Amino acid sequence: MLIRRKKSDSGGIPTASLSDVAFLLLVFFLSTTKFDIKKGLGLMLPAPSSEEAEKKKLNPDNLTKISINKDGLIEIKIAKNDPKKINLNDIEPTVRKLVNDNAEMVFSLKTDRKSKYENMVKVLDRLRLAGAEKISLSTN
Repeated sequence: MLIRRKKSDSGGIPTASLSDVAFLLLVFFLSTTKFDIKKGLGLMLPAPSSEEAEKKKLNPDNLTKISINKDGLIEIKIAKNDPKKINLNDIEPTVRKLVNDNAEMVFSLKTDRKSKYENMVKVLDRLRLAGAEKISLSTN
């Protein structure tokens, strides 16, 4: 009686430890990756008001509207006067004079949705450098 030999498997790559190697690589890359944390703007926001709180009527003489269009052009409207186009470098002296003349001045900064984010940040920085404390931010 003849005994047949089993055919030996002559080839192929063993895949028994493939999942172990993949898991180790995953753990290695997750533990060595540095994630960037974005800080954003450092603004102090007022506390949320309750619905029972009274709404204060703003005097139009205490309001200065600053708008930035989609091309980055800045326009300032002081109280009830006609709006004027203004350069970025001219914002600080203008605002400083307004704040010195009227401590209750509120600056409304309105930015077009298609405008660059850096335009709003630059104007906001100039407002804060000039001493403006009451600033309203909005987009249209």
